[in-house]
Amino acid sequence: MKKIKDIIASPYFIAFLWAFKMMVYYSLIEVHRMEIVMIVLSLIVWGAIFICFGRCNLKRKQGIFLTVYFLFSLLMFADTMYYNYYNQTVSIRQIWQAKSVAAVPKSFIATLIPASFLLFVDIPFAYYSFKKYVRKITDYQWKPNKNIKYAVYALTAIIVTLIANPFHSAAIERVNSMEFFTSHVNDICETIAENLSTEEMPQEEILEVLEDVVPEAEKPIYNGIGNGKNLVVIQLEAFQEFVIGAEYQGQEITPNLNQLLKQDTILFDQYYSNIGKGNTADAEFSSLNSLYPIIDGESYRLFEENTFNGLPWLMREQGYEAFAVHGYKGEFWNRENAYPEQGFQDYISLEDLKQDELIGMGVSDKSMFKQLVPILGSKINPFFSFVITLTNHHPFVLEEQYRTLTLADEDKETKFGDYLETVRYTDEAVGQFIQDLKDAGLYENTVIALYGDHHGLNCGMEDVQEQVSAFLGRTYDYDEMLNIPLIIHVPGSGIKETISTTGGQIDFMPTIANIMGLTLDKTMILGQDLTNAKEGFVAFTSYLFEGSFAINDVIFQISRGEIFDGSRAWKIGTNEEVDASLYKNEYEKALLLKKISKEILEQNLIADYITHEPTDMQ
Repeated sequence: MKKIKDIIASPYFIAFLWAFKMMVYYSLIEVHRMEIVMIVLSLIVWGAIFICFGRCNLKRKQGIFLTVYFLFSLLMFADTMYYNYYNQTVSIRQIWQAKSVAAVPKSFIATLIPASFLLFVDIPFAYYSFKKYVRKITDYQWKPNKNIKYAVYALTAIIVTLIANPFHSAAIERVNSMEFFTSHVNDICETIAENLSTEEMPQEEILEVLEDVVPEAEKPIYNGIGNGKNLVVIQLEAFQEFVIGAEYQGQEITPNLNQLLKQDTILFDQYYSNIGKGNTADAEFSSLNSLYPIIDGESYRLFEENTFNGLPWLMREQGYEAFAVHGYKGEFWNRENAYPEQGFQDYISLEDLKQDELIGMGVSDKSMFKQLVPILGSKINPFFSFVITLTNHHPFVLEEQYRTLTLADEDKETKFGDYLETVRYTDEAVGQFIQDLKDAGLYENTVIALYGDHHGLNCGMEDVQEQVSAFLGRTYDYDEMLNIPLIIHVPGSGIKETISTTGGQIDFMPTIANIMGLTLDKTMILGQDLTNAKEGFVAFTSYLFEGSFAINDVIFQISRGEIFDGSRAWKIGTNEEVDASLYKNEYEKALLLKKISKEILEQNLIADYITHEPTDMQ
């Protein structure tokens, strides 16, 4: 019995508990090859902290130990939850997201991984062991011998070397990006260094890149076919391209959108989400401004007071009234504060709508569209209405009375089955909206553009990956997950075309500007008009690490350590692996475009070229 007590009161027992915690942690963030190396590193770091702390003369050190151990466990838990959603661990830059997570608790709860709670199981045992250990050593005053001092110095040198990586070793870089302690310490150091840095890219270099990146077509096709018409842009919540035109058990998933595609419509079927950590807000920011969001947070918060000259401003210059509509709270994603600088003159949100039908987070899509049509009909000037749907939001909750898709038993009460149901509901809402526009006499004079904001089904989740792969008949990978639809419908145009040029939300503004006959002389954009582009390219910000991109028929995924070596590339739509080493130039282009966009935003460069009168939203 005494032997067992001695074991519990020794550093080895806590080392065992920490090793168990590390094994759970690394398995949940899918680290495999270097798992043993990183567990050993974590044990070494924790062992040094534990021994030094346990033997120092501090008051309430047991309480301090419990607090620190719990906070480490909480950070690991946050990492696993964040990884489950974003395929990345949490950064100090994402502290801002806590408020956004609290605003959508159902969505957060739905992403919980039960195994993540194992990270808290060892806490009472570790605390008990530490308490026994402290009592055991209180009978004598401990003085570190030379060997222990040297060991601490050596450990410190190892950790500093790992973080600094003076040899630019790819192996060390991979450890840095995935090992628990070094990755977070490195993240903190990088964030501090970025905030202290005052170095800016010269404007001349930025302008040169913009000229090279955005080629102009000599005789652009479809130019001005929507000129003078009203414009309704619908951002479809969590809408992925694979549902368009697809059938489930003999049932059309999107019958109304399919009907729209039969005439007067251009479908862009190789169109990608390039959002950052701001999700929906970043989708609309990138689409309206043709700039990439940054990884640090949502652009509507970070650059709230910047000057912009995106789609709302361009439409207003042509005499249009620009306003936004969404069925959720006006403050969410900081829209109420950001929209005036974006150029919107009014924002109709949950607080302004009749809450006669609430589904999931807010006013249902059908109710929102029903209420929108009379508003559009009351406008004297031509209007640009930016509409954000909501019902298809994760976790895809839909009461039985609203379900119209018949699911197979194996798909009932699954994320995949629930997703198909809410997609069908949103499709029905769009169909109803178009019919209401016709009944109100608004349809013929209105261009309708629809695109998805981001994925709904994460290919990193095993159950989702299996079900969607079975539905598609091939492996569900990022080329399908990030693929969203872009549909532009111009009544009376006679156009019926599918354009497969690779692009993303970065390209929406120049593409719709061409359709509407707008000029882009006073804009800074990083996208291109996809109706006239000869080659396609889009860089990614989240889900795939920065440096990842899609070009023509290939998608490139940067390695987990965010270094070029060890990356992968494959043919879009086939899963056929290709040699990733051939895409070094495109990888550098992706990084350059992201850097240019960040410089434009952080330097507020657009303000040097244009000034807008302040907008007081109604």
